[in-house]
Amino acid sequence: MSTIGRVITIAGSDSSGGAGIEADLKTMTAHGCYGMTCITGLTAQNTMGVKAIYPVTDQSFISSTLEAVFSDIGVDVVKTGMLTSKETITTVARFLQKNHKDKMIVVDPVMITTSGSIILIDGDNAIKSYIEDLFPLATVLTPNLAEAQFIAKHITSDNKFENIQSLKDIEELAKFLYEHSGSKNILMKGGHLFLNEEEKVVSQETDRKIVVDVLYDGSEFHHFKNAYLDTPNTHGTGCTLASAIASNLAKGIPLVQAVEHSIKYVQRGISEALPLITKGSGPLNHLHPILRHNFPRGHFVDYLLNHPKVKSNWEKYTKGHEFVIQLATGKLPLKNYRYFLVQDYHYLIHYARAHGLAAFKAPGDLEATAASAQIIMHIKHEMTLHLKHCKEMGLSVDQILAEPESLACVAYTRYILEVGAAQDWLALQMALSPCLIGYYEAARYVKDSSFYVADKTLNMYADWVETYVADDFVDAVNIGKELLEKHIWDVSPQRVEELVDIFAMGTSMEVNFWTNSLVMGK
Repeated sequence: MSTIGRVITIAGSDSSGGAGIEADLKTMTAHGCYGMTCITGLTAQNTMGVKAIYPVTDQSFISSTLEAVFSDIGVDVVKTGMLTSKETITTVARFLQKNHKDKMIVVDPVMITTSGSIILIDGDNAIKSYIEDLFPLATVLTPNLAEAQFIAKHITSDNKFENIQSLKDIEELAKFLYEHSGSKNILMKGGHLFLNEEEKVVSQETDRKIVVDVLYDGSEFHHFKNAYLDTPNTHGTGCTLASAIASNLAKGIPLVQAVEHSIKYVQRGISEALPLITKGSGPLNHLHPILRHNFPRGHFVDYLLNHPKVKSNWEKYTKGHEFVIQLATGKLPLKNYRYFLVQDYHYLIHYARAHGLAAFKAPGDLEATAASAQIIMHIKHEMTLHLKHCKEMGLSVDQILAEPESLACVAYTRYILEVGAAQDWLALQMALSPCLIGYYEAARYVKDSSFYVADKTLNMYADWVETYVADDFVDAVNIGKELLEKHIWDVSPQRVEELVDIFAMGTSMEVNFWTNSLVMGK
């Protein structure tokens, strides 16, 4: 792949700008990808519906368009939308079979209008071409309920999936399409299924509370549950979701996460729809990640910990790192624990200095400076307890000071101080936060687990766990989180992503710090 994700949409144009290639290009731009097009048809449409379709019938022109794009800039991920006819479906499938085989393709099977009209020329043959030629190439197929039922009916020639009454029925339909379409994954969009809070199907839209999208990968079902947004501004959501998935895949994000992030992107786009006066279903706001932050107020930390650059290492760090598991069960060899205590002492010295630097760099008001002072005082208290604990473990202060810092400790602490020296206060807070937030989350995870040995007569390390779930430490964590939530709104969305990179690096270094203690620096 190139340094920027390259995505082509092979689809129709929407004159109102809310769906089709217009929505696709906005979505790709919002995700930081480079978008390209192969237009298969023009539509005269607005928020009230499709008025007319003018298909591109010259197949040589479609082939030439694809050849021009693929032979020059290149393509990482293909997204298909409205393909209008059997001939176009066949042309596109043959080209992709030859030029994009075994690469990522997102197929949005645009077949039916909101009113239920078929928008394919020679519908039966077009569906057959979809099933035989294009679907087998798809990384993921993204039908809504009506499209999925329509496809299934052409495969089975009966109405076995006509009456959908539960999420279990949706799963069965997804599994059927997986088994008969050749697509590697099936994403059943849940917007047409009315569900209450108990995930039960209801007949009245007024009783609708949630939306559940279902992804099936051939072995496992993944449910994506979100609140139902009672708004008419849903024009182009299907096109937008497929393009968001394609863009996230082009950025190297694994499929399940790509789908999850794409659904959240669409949800946010609906909730922040543009203030347009329309007579029908208005468009969503495709550019909200550029114009606004990609998370609501008070939820930056949630966004951060679930960010694709962070999530994997965060879970390694806070949800079952072998070092912490051995601490929680009392099975960690004492020599490894002593090694960790020495390195943790060195780390805490630099950690306190970094918070002193944070106090110096704090924003104009005294709140952030005072918060740094509180954290430093907590570190001082923690170091007093730390030295007492070291003595209990047979380590004197002289022994601790005689031991040099490990390479893992040097790399981590100097990274924090470098960020603090070169960048602003908020960047330094991001470098410091993996330790502050992560120690609490890791300790809380093992304390709540079934394997934690809390009896201090059986586990000499139980005090370590209890220290990081104690009220005073939780207070420090909450102060740190509140500061991040407050000040993140002072920076641009682009700067947010740069700050995420800092947090991600700190998280990976926390993982290395604990791993280093398992191998004692070897």
